[in-house]
Amino acid sequence: MLAIPLWYIAAQVMALAALPLAVRLFRFLPDRGYFFAKPLGILLPSYLLWLLMLFGILGNDVVSVALLVLAVGLACWIWLPGGRADVIALWRSQRVLIIFYELLFAVALVVWAVVRAYAPKIAGTEKPMEFAFLNSILRSPQFPPVDPWLAGYSISYYYFGYIMVAALTHLSGIASSVAVNLALAL
Repeated sequence: MLAIPLWYIAAQVMALAALPLAVRLFRFLPDRGYFFAKPLGILLPSYLLWLLMLFGILGNDVVSVALLVLAVGLACWIWLPGGRADVIALWRSQRVLIIFYELLFAVALVVWAVVRAYAPKIAGTEKPMEFAFLNSILRSPQFPPVDPWLAGYSISYYYFGYIMVAALTHLSGIASSVAVNLALAL
């Protein structure tokens, strides 16, 4: 049961890192982009991880993911002109909406995690492939990741979504067998 709060915290940390950028990019929306901070916060460090691992610059571990989340956070909170001020203004004007969003997200995550807990099997449809891809990405020392079925070859498939799940898995420290179900809940 500790996995759900760890997953939530990892998603929140990634979202907070990118929040000023989301507020800047989506300032025309009523919530000024707060709703998009989580997807953007997961996307940016994951993309950087993929890119830097393709060039052999970073490793595939929790330290690399944490450094990339920190780099995104520094870029957004310190180097983005007016980023901090935009977030402070957002909090002052939309505090109730932000709290509502967070409660809605937390409740939805818990509800879907409980639903997945009643049917956690990694069987049927594409679940075994998803689990194999996630494990392959988590274990690959470089990208592209090793194909779990075709020894000696890399995954020749669209695998970036699994990299995002792997980044959350690294950051949260949760086992991949649990993370694959929490990814569905997320």
